[in-house]
Amino acid sequence: MTRQYSEAQLADIAKPFEAHAVDALRRGDLDRVNTLLEAMRQGPAGLDALTGHTLARKAGKLRRDFGEERAREALARIGAQIMRTWIEQVQRGDERGAIADLIAIFREQGSARLAPLEETSDAVMLDLAPCGSGGRLERQGLPEKHPEWYGGWSDGVSSYCQICKACQGALNQAVGFNAWTTEKGPQGACRLRFEKHASRDQALFDARERATLVQRRVDRAQQKLDAGDTDIEALLAGQRKDWKPWHDFGVVGLEYFYAMAILMGGPDYLDEVLAQTYQPAFNAGFPRYAAMSDDELLREIARTWNYHCADFTITEEDDRFVFHLDPCGSGGRLFRGEMWRDMFHYGQPLAPLMPEPHNINFNRTCAPAYCTHCAASNRAQLQGKSSATHPMFFVIDGHAQTQPGEACRQFSYKKQAVREQADPALWRQIGLPGPRAAAE
Repeated sequence: MTRQYSEAQLADIAKPFEAHAVDALRRGDLDRVNTLLEAMRQGPAGLDALTGHTLARKAGKLRRDFGEERAREALARIGAQIMRTWIEQVQRGDERGAIADLIAIFREQGSARLAPLEETSDAVMLDLAPCGSGGRLERQGLPEKHPEWYGGWSDGVSSYCQICKACQGALNQAVGFNAWTTEKGPQGACRLRFEKHASRDQALFDARERATLVQRRVDRAQQKLDAGDTDIEALLAGQRKDWKPWHDFGVVGLEYFYAMAILMGGPDYLDEVLAQTYQPAFNAGFPRYAAMSDDELLREIARTWNYHCADFTITEEDDRFVFHLDPCGSGGRLFRGEMWRDMFHYGQPLAPLMPEPHNINFNRTCAPAYCTHCAASNRAQLQGKSSATHPMFFVIDGHAQTQPGEACRQFSYKKQAVREQADPALWRQIGLPGPRAAAE
């Protein structure tokens, strides 16, 4: 196959929407800026939805397999680790910073609708109508349609919201007062209440902050443009990582679920958890990715990595495009200890490096537990006999990043690539027969 792009063209494809928007703004092309603002607003949508679904399904999996009491105990342990940095922050009296960062998580959930903050002498309140995570799943009717995964808990609280409740419980127990509580309403609505303690009778946020803290920067940029104000470059720069609070909260939470699966059932159970709660997401996407042209696929994967908070470059080979992730926005940043708020480091509780090789960790020793989800997605793509039914659109080289400072590599194979000629090492890494044997 012939090469389709120059190095300069590949670099341009890797550029995030925000960079193209800044270029258009400087040219005075406001129509293009408006188009890109909408693309930026929708940029994280797929990853946003995937995070909510997989977290909810993992909570449901624990309840199904171990019963509600043990599932709640596991969620309490996960909640305590997720909230560790908030606990420390509240305990040292920085209630303003802790509240602002909790609000940021909900603000960056794509389908959330946040009202301006309310503040009294003893609390800060935030109304979500709806909440963009648990509330979104409830509006879709998933707890009723699939109670074994999304609902079915004895208290009537859905699976995703059980995670939120566990985080609240962990924070409140550690600090000794109800620092964060929620009151669920109809149609996915929820009221968040943040109680003041050290800051009681003090105003934490002024009127402007109460309005702007609930707004994404892309929405503020759009409002300014609509009002005829083009001074928005500062609001565009770095937009692809604006949703890092929700992105990293979800990624760290997923890693703790993987660690809990290992503790409760070992690597084989983690393999089962991923097969039932993560791998189906890749299967569902196969028809869409199989229908894409090479150019459409390349641009889609570049968009995904940009909104996965990754830093990357692209090169082209005869049969595939190679994304060099330095680092990957989830597993790579976890491995390097670069998560938002310093939330995660391997070696802490619920943060294991898996000592023994297993198909679910690319048959590596000392493999990061989080990266097992990439082995699961590889299996979803490579176990099929045909690229038409199992396109190789997002294959990870599980042996590229063995140390935190190394880059990871992801391959997107071209439509005309011969599956049987793909690198057999990719199959061996996850314990599958090579591509020639699989096709027979």
